Amino acid sequence: MKHRSTRAIFSEWQRLAFEKKGSLRAPARESIKPRKLGRHLSNLFLLEEDKNAELVFRLAGTQICTLFGRELRTVRFASLWPHSNRPALDELLGNVNSLLVPALSRHDGISLAGRSLAFEMLLAPLRPHENHKASLLGAISPLDDVSWVGADPLVLANLNTITPLAPDMILEQEVSNPPVRAANASNMVLCETNLPAVRRSPRLRIINGGKV
Repeated sequence: MKHRSTRAIFSEWQRLAFEKKGSLRAPARESIKPRKLGRHLSNLFLLEEDKNAELVFRLAGTQICTLFGRELRTVRFASLWPHSNRPALDELLGNVNSLLVPALSRHDGISLAGRSLAFEMLLAPLRPHENHKASLLGAISPLDDVSWVGADPLVLANLNTITPLAPDMILEQEVSNPPVRAANASNMVLCETNLPAVRRSPRLRIINGGKV
């Protein structure tokens, strides 16, 4: 997982799924608390089966709607992908829902003007409702920093890779680089290094007074 929002949403799903220690249970949709996710909510979405047993967006964060240039609520999830991707996508959704195994996938979004934007998508199972309709939690997070997001909407997303995720996997802690401080002659500190000694080239010296 490369994006902070993807990691945050997966971590919250893990927390809810393992609330009872030692047992894995898909969390209920109602257990997702917005205050726990804060700014990461803009990358979150919820899917739910409609009366035709098709997964539709019940909720989509502002970042996702901005990427696709429209409100996605009630839009069929599969409609964002080409027909060639549908079999793999259906299998992915079925496995996540039935096996309780989250998955991470990588995609290339194609914009209206033909430009490409890489993004990652998380899918994680939620507890079915009393009417037994499937429900999934997800996140879509862009991996490219481009200036045209929002001005040139994505019209299609091509599926590249799928990686199943162990529900109890431990995410690596993010390592932030320390800020670089400018140094000048008045406050510069010299540090010891193990660099090899530099050999100086011998210099020629002219001696006056000699005769040839």
